[in-house]
Amino acid sequence: MAGSHVFVTMGDVTNIACDAWLLPSDRHSKVRPHWLRDVPGLDTALPAHHCPEFDDGRVLVNPLTGWPVEEPMPIPTAGPFQATEQVEDFRPALRSFIAAGARHARIRRKERDSRAAASDAGRHGSADAPRLAAARPNPLLAMPLFGTGGGGAGAVRGDAMRQLLEQARESAAEHGVDVVLVLKDEKDFAMAEAIRRRTAGWWDELEEDLQRRAVELADIAHAGQLVPFMGGGVSISAGGPSWKQLLRRLAVRAGLEPEARDRLALKNPLDQASILRRIFEDSGLEDFNTAIARELDLPRYGLAPALLATLPTTQSITLNYDSLFEMAADDAGLPRTVIPEEATSRSARWLLKLHGSVTRPESIVLTRDDYLGYNSRRDALSALVKATFITQHLLFVGFGLADDHFHEIVHAVQQALPRDEQSHPELATALTLFVDPLDRRAWENRLELVPMSRSEERDVPEAARTLEIFLDMLLAHATDSHSYLLADGYYEALTEDEKSLRAKLLSLAGNLGDGEWGSSGGRLLAQMLATFGLPEESERRL
Repeated sequence: MAGSHVFVTMGDVTNIACDAWLLPSDRHSKVRPHWLRDVPGLDTALPAHHCPEFDDGRVLVNPLTGWPVEEPMPIPTAGPFQATEQVEDFRPALRSFIAAGARHARIRRKERDSRAAASDAGRHGSADAPRLAAARPNPLLAMPLFGTGGGGAGAVRGDAMRQLLEQARESAAEHGVDVVLVLKDEKDFAMAEAIRRRTAGWWDELEEDLQRRAVELADIAHAGQLVPFMGGGVSISAGGPSWKQLLRRLAVRAGLEPEARDRLALKNPLDQASILRRIFEDSGLEDFNTAIARELDLPRYGLAPALLATLPTTQSITLNYDSLFEMAADDAGLPRTVIPEEATSRSARWLLKLHGSVTRPESIVLTRDDYLGYNSRRDALSALVKATFITQHLLFVGFGLADDHFHEIVHAVQQALPRDEQSHPELATALTLFVDPLDRRAWENRLELVPMSRSEERDVPEAARTLEIFLDMLLAHATDSHSYLLADGYYEALTEDEKSLRAKLLSLAGNLGDGEWGSSGGRLLAQMLATFGLPEESERRL
């Protein structure tokens, strides 16, 4: 049985695959212009949901109940009538948002389930049936840092962060939901993670062994040596299909009858794809790879891509065709160069897409012929792979241990290593959903398996949620920025030791003259103070 959890990530709250999200508003449903620009349909939905009780303050939320059921529902939420720096004044509004979000999320889930049952695309539905985010054990509610814009709490952002995290945790537990705080500012993110790390019990849903392993992997990430290697499971929370589901949807798009689709499903997946390609070509349908790209054109990313994209890593690898990780990385302010698509870029952060990308449908590797041709193309990347893997720690996420591609990649990685290092499991970790002693025997001396669940029930949604919490803890402990320390607005949330350090650093900065700032040591000091968030008007020489 799922409890509740409050996640934190960098990103864009309008691009998170969730059930509902908090839309900051005033009492008259007026919102800042960027919300109207970024959320199609909001400009007409807000006036259509006029609520007198919301106007006069009897209720603090005004859910847009007519919002399309397959999309996250915005819930306009109003803080105090007047701008205030009393951050506790925003807690009632957040309580109301989570209560309303939990209620409407469950109503809308039932409606989605009934629609899915009525239009089962797997056997007799349409290829254009809506692709809905995978159902989580708990509804997921998303929120930005509420109250720090027009609400007036911007001058005390740190205290606002602390109060909102506390209230979100209390209300999430009360209503049996998960909440994700989605942040745009790196200083806000660093502050939020610092607050969570020093708050007891934040990740208590994880067994002690999982908590220990998350911290160990965080240390590797902080040292710049962790390389996430992502499989299809990373995209499923956003509505992405599994390999089997993708082939089934392509069969529907090809016009195959249910009986023919059943016979096709008995064949090897590579052969299924080859047959479907021929049907597309012979029938004059759209280009096969374009059809694949259409099926994987997902508008929002789930928690797993967001958390992985926010990790302090410079190198990532995926077999996925979709662009969810890239979208999440862009929203986090950590854009990635895609290799080999953008091989000429000199960006320090890159994503190696081994099986192609929806942005270049012709590059997609799916059929048996594709794989035979891919072997020669893979050889061209071997130098990059070998140079990277020898000194890095691979973190496999979203793979099944029965996946042939997973076996192929692990074998290729081992072959890239010197012979005397090929039996060192500490070179790679695979995050799996379930434990199996036979799996441990099969992978012994090749990589470490970290199962999310030891239950015999093999509850996939529950284990997948545990994986999200594991990644959340990994990210929180891998984040070591202190960019909030000298910045305006965070003082109230600092520890006593941090307040003392802040005072001494500011005193040092205030006592240096122009000549001292201009020296080589002074310039280095200025750079260091900038990483601690020294306000621009206080900087002397950068």
